[in-house]
Amino acid sequence: MSNQQFIPLTFNMYKPANISSYDVIRTIKRSFGKKLGKIGHFGTLDPFACGVLLVGVGGAARLNEYIHEMPKTYLAVGKLGEETETGDFTAPVSQKDTSPYLDQTIAKMDVEFIQKQLQDKFLGDYYQAPHKYSAAKHQGKKLLEWAREGVDIKKEKKLRHIYELEVVSYDFPLLTIRVKVSSGTYIRTLFSECANHLGTIGSLVSLEREAVGHHHIKESIQQNNWPNGQDWDYHGFGLRPEQTLLLPKVIFAPKESKLVANGVQLKLDRALECEDSESLLYWAYSADDKLLGLIKKIDGEWRVQVNFS
Repeated sequence: MSNQQFIPLTFNMYKPANISSYDVIRTIKRSFGKKLGKIGHFGTLDPFACGVLLVGVGGAARLNEYIHEMPKTYLAVGKLGEETETGDFTAPVSQKDTSPYLDQTIAKMDVEFIQKQLQDKFLGDYYQAPHKYSAAKHQGKKLLEWAREGVDIKKEKKLRHIYELEVVSYDFPLLTIRVKVSSGTYIRTLFSECANHLGTIGSLVSLEREAVGHHHIKESIQQNNWPNGQDWDYHGFGLRPEQTLLLPKVIFAPKESKLVANGVQLKLDRALECEDSESLLYWAYSADDKLLGLIKKIDGEWRVQVNFS
């Protein structure tokens, strides 16, 4: 089979806990070898975490920077009163809160009170530095690699955004929250700061990514349906680019389609048809409904961002 039969597609994979994000990619590669072209995932999930892991093959792998900007929704279960170096319980407890306030006050807080406290503090713009045990890099090396060598790198806080924060349940010392956050937000750090705001410490017990943008865990490919050979229904499981990124459509006549396919910039009025939208990004199509690529309005021109031809 030619590569064109396989690309470009995105797979909404369900990553179980206790395997790496690359283990998911390795499974796909093992079944198809090089026939899928370039393969990459859009947003690493830590080994202890589970949930939605989007994997792009062929041309879809080049959509990474656009998919990366989609908000992400997580269900996080954390334990109050105990802290670990990694922010989760893959590491031993490094600190315990033995204050009377934990048992006498925090333990008796109700869901509504905790939710209001956390929403008032964290909803909206939020500045956060990456966790020292994270894949964020310093001088080309991951922070977690520095940390394992005993070097604590302090990174500058960056602007993030908390769109939604809900306290799902509270059964002291376990606090379960659901959050919808902007890209680059570390939930281990956020939970730790939530615990601090309540007057104690805390670390994550489990973490599940429920959604990346409109890609929900309910549609994820469960492990029993992962590829196990080249007869896998990749078209049935795969998402086309226009399903991966929901964007308006612009259509070009044959002459202009060839220019777009070659990455040539065109004036905006060279489009044959264009959906009315405030978006700067569009899916470019030929008049015979062939997807040409991802195109952007810049300074009165159409400029190709990703070309599938």
